[in-house]
Amino acid sequence: MLGSLLSTPPRGSDSSVGFGVIPDGTPEGLEGGEGFLGFGELAGKVTEVKDELRTKSQMLDELHGMVVGHDGQLKHLIEAAAGIPSPITSQTLLEELVDTKLAGMRSEILDGFEASLSGLKSQCEARIEEVQRQCQQEHLNGQHHMEQSLDGRETGLRKELGNLQAQIQGLTLTESCCTQVSSLSQRVLLLEEGLKSLAESQRVQQSSIIGQAAQVETFFDGRLDEIEARLNATEKADTEEKMKGYVGSEVDGFKTLLDEKLRMLEERLFVAVEELGNATAPAVLEGQAVPALETELEALRKQAQGGLEGVQSRLTDLETLCSSACPHAAGEVQKLHSEMEECCETDKKVSGQLDSHADLLRRLNGTLQEILARLARKEEEGSIQGEITLLKINVSTVNRSLKGLQESISIYAQEVSHANSTWQQHELKMADQVQGIQQLVGRQGSQLGFSERRLHQLKGELQSLKHRLTGELKGCKSAALGAQKEITQVDGRISQVEGLCGSLGDLAGDLERIRGELESHSDDYLAQVNGTLSTHSHQLAELKDGLKDCLDKSGGAEKRNDH
Repeated sequence: MLGSLLSTPPRGSDSSVGFGVIPDGTPEGLEGGEGFLGFGELAGKVTEVKDELRTKSQMLDELHGMVVGHDGQLKHLIEAAAGIPSPITSQTLLEELVDTKLAGMRSEILDGFEASLSGLKSQCEARIEEVQRQCQQEHLNGQHHMEQSLDGRETGLRKELGNLQAQIQGLTLTESCCTQVSSLSQRVLLLEEGLKSLAESQRVQQSSIIGQAAQVETFFDGRLDEIEARLNATEKADTEEKMKGYVGSEVDGFKTLLDEKLRMLEERLFVAVEELGNATAPAVLEGQAVPALETELEALRKQAQGGLEGVQSRLTDLETLCSSACPHAAGEVQKLHSEMEECCETDKKVSGQLDSHADLLRRLNGTLQEILARLARKEEEGSIQGEITLLKINVSTVNRSLKGLQESISIYAQEVSHANSTWQQHELKMADQVQGIQQLVGRQGSQLGFSERRLHQLKGELQSLKHRLTGELKGCKSAALGAQKEITQVDGRISQVEGLCGSLGDLAGDLERIRGELESHSDDYLAQVNGTLSTHSHQLAELKDGLKDCLDKSGGAEKRNDH
């Protein structure tokens, strides 16, 4: 529209002011010219007015060229921007628009990041709960299976021992045997007293171990509660609380294992004492010996030591995991490690006491070997063959029972080792999951940093575009103001010409027509300038809409890149 308005060529200098063609001749060439004495002076003034009007027409042509140039520059800016927004004429409105868009983009990015983090957190919590349920279910299943197997074996052994005891009670001794085994009965009584004292010492030892285990449990519970209270103040309270539960479960499992072993040992001692008392003989014959109780004590000591070493190794792994996941809890883990070393020292003391009991059992075995030698000498004399055969049968039965118990203990040890390996596998899985969560959080942080840098870059580009367009608009405004000043000067000079021509009555109408045409021309040029300014305003509004579209597109692209 601006090009069509400004493409009309300017009028000629002769017809631009509404005069007729003024001849270049002298005033004398006109009819009756000699009657106008001041006509030559008037013609000179009219010539001056014509020259001045021609100059103003040239100035208006220059203004037209400037307007066309500005229009071309605006078109070039529109084509170069290609949808990049330009600010409105007010710098304050531009800054508000840029700040609003940046705030919206920042809030959208932060909301998306928070949503992704919350989703990852919920997934990790669900996975941890699932793994914990699986561990608990496997632990309960293994414990139930072991209890069933032990109960079945115990029932079978009790039935077998009851049948054997009934068979022994059904047999009768001959009178000749009674007189010859009196000394042997005394030795058996001494052996029973020794076994009772050994059982009593084992009971005392068990009570002391139970008390120490209760103290250790109380101490560990206090320490673990303190660690839990401190770890709850950190960002990884859930994971470390589960670790504390795992450590507590391991300590409880070790205590239960130790109590079970001591109870089984006590029951075996009582069963052995009862069987030996019923059999009225301390040993078996023909190269078979009573299964040494010190081997059982040694096995118990080794299992207890192995359990403590397993707990210590798991605490070491837990220390490593806690130091990597929560560095400020390293001091508490070190204290827990020192307390575990104290428990190991207590276990060494218990092992020493078990070794002393093993020495007593070895002495008892020596006594039994002496009795066996004496019985062998008396057997050569041959008077108690039937009783010895009976004792042989009884002790063989006891030997088989003890072997069955030993097999049960080995099976139980295998099941415990399997449970330990399963626990280690779950612990490794948990460590891998925690490491994966840390890596995922690091990647999300790097993506957030990249988004912030991109926002700063976009803000800088918008600021530079704002400054450039502001300068262009200021140039357009200054050019329009200059044109308006020139037009005002033209109006002033026209008023002066009207004043000069006011005294000429004959030329007043012509001058009025000149002034009317000049006003029409000035109104046309002012209308053209106003149209140009309105066109510029529409184009700036279109640039503003393009800015909004560009910001929407850039926001959508950023969201797609984030996803």
